Amino acid sequence: MREHGFAGFTQPRVASEAGVRQSHLTYYYPTRVDLLTAVAHAAIERLLAAVDTIVEASTPKAAAARIAGVTVRRENTRVIMALAQVADQEPALREIFRELADGIIVRLGKLLEQFKVKATDEHCYFVHALSVGMAVIHLATAREDGERRSARTLEIALNLLKKEAGK
Repeated sequence: MREHGFAGFTQPRVASEAGVRQSHLTYYYPTRVDLLTAVAHAAIERLLAAVDTIVEASTPKAAAARIAGVTVRRENTRVIMALAQVADQEPALREIFRELADGIIVRLGKLLEQFKVKATDEHCYFVHALSVGMAVIHLATAREDGERRSARTLEIALNLLKKEAGK
């Protein structure tokens, strides 16, 4: 998925890349959707583990830098976008994406509370949407300063939320 996107994600190609016979792969993952579901679970576990490290940040600037570090991983954005495309057609993958979104929202709530922001779902949705948008923009533009741009934009957003909470 990272290299060939969804269109190139075929059982023969995956079996070849993994160095196993296709029959072994299809024994454990009989359909392409079964295989995609396994890939989605693995990608989501990695992404939530990365978000867990963000929650440990002590300042908005540090949190923004950590979020930006995640958003500029082009290969991860490529996989998530491909899976999102499939989720539009596959209810099983849609449910996995809901788990991802819910997990991110919970973690962002903890992060915002560290900054004394009484985090509403809307605050968390805002930071999540901004992060996803920055990831997609970075993937599409491949600017060398994409991580700096993302970090600065996210830092401004986190500080605005912190400022709003102080009123």
